[in-house]
Amino acid sequence: MRAWRALRRAAASSSSSSSSSSSFPADGKPRRRAWGTSLSPLERVRRLLPPEEAAAVARCAAAPPQAPPEEEEEVVVEVAVAAPPRPALVEAVSPRPGCFRAGELALAEVRRKHNTAVKLLCRLAAEAVLTCPGGVLPHRDIIGQLPGQVLRTSGGTRLLLRRPSLEEYVLLMPRGPTIAYPKDISAILTMTDIHPGDTVLETGSGSGAMSLFLSRAAVNGPSGQNHWHYQAYVNPVHGKNAVVVCHISSEEWEKVGPKGRVLSYEIRDDHHSLAKKNYRHWRSAWEIGHMDEWPDNVEFILKDISTAAADMKSVTLDAVVLDMLNPQCALPVVYPSLKQGGVCAVYLAKQNTELQASFLV
Repeated sequence: MRAWRALRRAAASSSSSSSSSSSFPADGKPRRRAWGTSLSPLERVRRLLPPEEAAAVARCAAAPPQAPPEEEEEVVVEVAVAAPPRPALVEAVSPRPGCFRAGELALAEVRRKHNTAVKLLCRLAAEAVLTCPGGVLPHRDIIGQLPGQVLRTSGGTRLLLRRPSLEEYVLLMPRGPTIAYPKDISAILTMTDIHPGDTVLETGSGSGAMSLFLSRAAVNGPSGQNHWHYQAYVNPVHGKNAVVVCHISSEEWEKVGPKGRVLSYEIRDDHHSLAKKNYRHWRSAWEIGHMDEWPDNVEFILKDISTAAADMKSVTLDAVVLDMLNPQCALPVVYPSLKQGGVCAVYLAKQNTELQASFLV
């Protein structure tokens, strides 16, 4: 055991002597590596340069800083360039809807578990109440409030009150037959390429969902209101594009383009009445809650489209939307009235809700 300890002491002393000899040279001073010295960034760059350039860098670093030269005042010369005559620019300020009023539609959102929401649609009346799973809320507490407010029911449930969009109204309005859902209606409007001022024929009014979207797509603007017209021009000074916003009166607007209209045919009396009722309720609520009127451009006709050949002779159709069980019965009637290049979209709601469209040119 003693021999083993002596051997370990000897090995330790030999290793320490070798490390000290490698760290300290013969003069006894420790050896410092080149990168061990603390140098400034300028000094490091100077050591990499040739001697002449390194001396110039050192002189520049040792020179006292000079005061920055005084900036000369910039002289701006305005040159008047005669621009071509264009309509005067006006500020397009549209009034925003205000508080809830009696007679308009209100949408209440109730947050549930798993980040879901329950939407309730109601028409505001002074003596009515809104009933939800978390309690009741009198309509008089909603009337006079701004949209976007959060109110509490009698049970403490928080309700977010706001005005419904057209998509939400279509999904929550009373319905008889199955409606065409907004995602399918958007595809139909895209394929038919309906512009403001077009005359559109719809067969199968149903609950009025398609009629409401076609009414908004085919109208130029409510009559009796002010309109805005946008005209692009090139700025003669900068050569850039600009937009001129000019005011157009109702008389001038009628000269720009005729107001579009929708012809909606329905064969069943109950569906015809329901579509007219839903359309009338939306128009009346829109007029109360907004500063302009919803266009009254939908004509609901209680008639079988296959027997309306005489009515189609005096009409030129820009687009046709067929939402019926047997669309092949209507094609011989509507095809002669469809303009050259017009589009006929046939909506067939199958089990997989596949949307099919055929084009008649």
